[in-house]
Parts: sequence; C-alpha cells; structure tokens
Amino acid sequence: MTKTEVFAEQHRLRVTRDECNDQVIQGRRGHLYFDSAELCLMVLDGKPSIPSKWKALGGKLWMGDKTEGVQDVKITGIPLENARLAIRMCRIRQRRILKPEELTLRRGLIAKAREGLSKRPSPGGETTDAA
Repeated sequence: MTKTEVFAEQHRLRVTRDECNDQVIQGRRGHLYFDSAELCLMVLDGKPSIPSKWKALGGKLWMGDKTEGVQDVKITGIPLENARLAIRMCRIRQRRILKPEELTLRRGLIAKAREGLSKRPSPGGETTDAA
C-alpha cells in the first residue's frame, strides 16, 4: 500500500486519481496528496482566503494572486499532527462506519426493496387494448 492509501484508511477517506494518474484525496474545496513522504494540500480556483488560516497547518505556504474572485493555494510539508485540520479545510467527507446493527437493518431494507421491485409489472411493456 502506498502512503496515500495508508493515510486514507486511517482517516476513513477515499483515494482517487487525478489527470496525471497520481493518487489524491479529493475534497469539495481542494485535495490532499503525498509528495514523497510529505503531506501536501492544493486548492485550485478557490475563494480568496485569509493567509493566517492556511499558515495554521504548519507547512510551506504559497498563495496565488487574487484574480477575478479566485485564488490558488499550495501547502507542502504539512505535519501529520495537523492532518485533521487539513481534511477540514479541504472539505473532505469522511466515510461513515456503520455499527453491526445498522448494517443488518440496511441489508434487510435493501432486500425488501428489491423484492418489491421484482413484483411490480414492467412499465409500458404489455398493451391489451386494441383500439
């Protein structure tokens, strides 16, 4: 497993691939990735923000110019202690872990729904009216 996959598993995140086929953890605002052993953050065309909020992550900060209401942000070398904050700032959703009771309940509801779908007649398939 790669460093990104291990990190994603620890924090219940989903790993995807970008245009260059690199592993990233995508969020609504930005994404996280690993460059060798460093955790990095990238926001492209994001809303302009206050630099002190990004500096709180503790890495090397680069902020692009504010043009037409958008701004780019790149942070390299984020300490792993600040990973939770980085996840929040990128607005990455964590996967839910269901309890065994919830899991069996959901499986039962899914089975019931499938059973109900199989009993329904197919829409528009048969016509008995020859008018």
